[in-house]
Amino acid sequence: MKRADLEQSLTEAVKASHPEFETFAGVIVERVVPAARGGANWAVRGVRYGKADRHRSGIVLSYCVEEAQLKFEVSE
Repeated sequence: MKRADLEQSLTEAVKASHPEFETFAGVIVERVVPAARGGANWAVRGVRYGKADRHRSGIVLSYCVEEAQLKFEVSE
């Protein structure tokens, strides 16, 4: 999956989780070397919260990232 597509997917997942997160602005993903064999080759580098509550949207984002790291690899 391309990095930009993954960033968009994570952003949409957070926004769709609850109406209060509609102002969530986005996620910045970077490619990394996996720490363990079979681990994710990407990590969240930064988060743009917009006007969304940082704590609450951060919890939702961490759940979305955990799920996505099991499913996707960054190709670029």
